[in-house]
Amino acid sequence: MDFTDVLSQFLSDPKTGYRTGLRFFHFIGLAMGLGGATLLDLMLLRFFVRGRITEDTYGVFAFASRIVDIGLRLLWITGLGFLFLYALTQPELLTNPKVHAKLAIVAILTVNGFFIHQIILPSVRRQIGRTLFNGVGATRRAIFVTSGAISVVSWYMPVALGAFPQLNFHVSSTTLLTGYFALIVVVALAMQALIYLLHRFVPEFDTPLSQAAAQVQQFRRTVVIPSVDTGPRDLGGAPARARALRQSGG
Repeated sequence: MDFTDVLSQFLSDPKTGYRTGLRFFHFIGLAMGLGGATLLDLMLLRFFVRGRITEDTYGVFAFASRIVDIGLRLLWITGLGFLFLYALTQPELLTNPKVHAKLAIVAILTVNGFFIHQIILPSVRRQIGRTLFNGVGATRRAIFVTSGAISVVSWYMPVALGAFPQLNFHVSSTTLLTGYFALIVVVALAMQALIYLLHRFVPEFDTPLSQAAAQVQQFRRTVVIPSVDTGPRDLGGAPARARALRQSGG
């Protein structure tokens, strides 16, 4: 079967081809968002809590945030595409409580993503050279950790809802959202406890520098800058030396 045969299979049944395309890009969006959100939380614990933030680690953090943003956009586009498809072909699926719960979760994920880009990323950039929570109050730290918990839970939850078709029409959206919020609380508390333990028992470490930064630091250590004597000079013996010079010349 060559490419034209595969293409004809899609064109022979446009509805199936449309659904397959939506599902494909929906999975890509989930993979990008889930992977990026997990990476961000792991970086939070590994590099930022007890290690000093460098330009390199911040660059990875910002890049992963952009990947999550792209995944979220794909999730919205394909999700709305599914709603359009359901409205035309299977309107009864629009009454599925699981669909309502997923819409609410993605909406929360969108608001949280806006908060991360507008508040958290600039704060992380200002902390370059220090640990993430150096000089940060307990309330602000709790907000940052809660935002991270919302992000990771909100990405895993749609995957879980999609993996269990047994939930279709059998569990109310209120029950699903209650479990979702409870899971956010549990994850946020677990992250707070882990950060506390890291601060208490793990010594602060410096994150690895890039090769160029390491070479600069090595150069600074090896270059010897001569010291300059800025103290007062002893001029008391100057007249005596002048008389000795005149006598020797005379």
